[in-house]
Amino acid sequence: MPRSARKRNPDTIHHIMCRSISEIYLFRNDDDKRKYLQLTAQYRQKFQCRILAYCIMDTHVHIQFDPQGCDISKFMHGLNLSYAQYYNKKYNRHGHVFQNRFLNNVIQDDNNNLVVSAYIHNNPKDIPGFSDCVHTYPFSSYGIYINQSTDDFGLINKEFILSRFDKNLDLAVNLYIDFVTSCNNVKQKQELLHLIHKSITKEPYEYRSYRHIYRRDLPPETIIKTVTDAFNMHVPDFVKLKYNRSTSDIKAISVFLMRCLSNSSYKDICKTLGDITLSQTAKLNNKGFYLMQKPKYKELLPQLLEKIKVA
Repeated sequence: MPRSARKRNPDTIHHIMCRSISEIYLFRNDDDKRKYLQLTAQYRQKFQCRILAYCIMDTHVHIQFDPQGCDISKFMHGLNLSYAQYYNKKYNRHGHVFQNRFLNNVIQDDNNNLVVSAYIHNNPKDIPGFSDCVHTYPFSSYGIYINQSTDDFGLINKEFILSRFDKNLDLAVNLYIDFVTSCNNVKQKQELLHLIHKSITKEPYEYRSYRHIYRRDLPPETIIKTVTDAFNMHVPDFVKLKYNRSTSDIKAISVFLMRCLSNSSYKDICKTLGDITLSQTAKLNNKGFYLMQKPKYKELLPQLLEKIKVA
């Protein structure tokens, strides 16, 4: 039987869950969980998207994901493939690590966003020692939300959820704590709606206006021209000069930006650049990602993002 088409609206927030195959723990220790967070932060930067909440358990992961226009399947495929490679190498094994495809549900409105956030942050309640203090669980974003732990990987955007509770961030945190605690044992939808109405104020926190969606349809030619202009190079020279170290950085940055801002597949990028293999393209993408962290290249991404921002 063919698999059903995945719902992956790039403009709305999603609840994503990944689970291990039945015979293994997805995370055998804290180092594995930290590795998954590190990789999530890396792919968040690669795809210029946002993580609103997460909780990593021994056998599964919950992520509240704001794609901001990116391809969710590409994001999750890259993230989970990287983790599976790390896991198999570390534990000297072969084969699948994750059970089937990741699961994702499109979150249709703000109220459901609040419920999903509370559900994710309440996930550790069945672990011995955390039933009455889920905020102390170290591999959930709840502690980051309420300023009890630091966001070591720069992973979380908490303002969007907190903005629903009050325009004053400190008060919003207190209201959010009450809401998450109240949701711990609530099952009925009507009770949840009552809790939401009771918890939030009428005025949204001003940070909400900064949630952006990017079209991700920037033509590869525009990306190449922007990059070559920044390096004072003509586009034909960039394409013709093969096996030339002077163009290696330019190609790497161009590949990374095409992957991020035009949702191009590696096959598409190979056709655009010509005479380049899929494995070379993947290596250039990784190199471009690390180059973009350098101060002299950092302005390129915001410059191009402005071109595809949805008003």
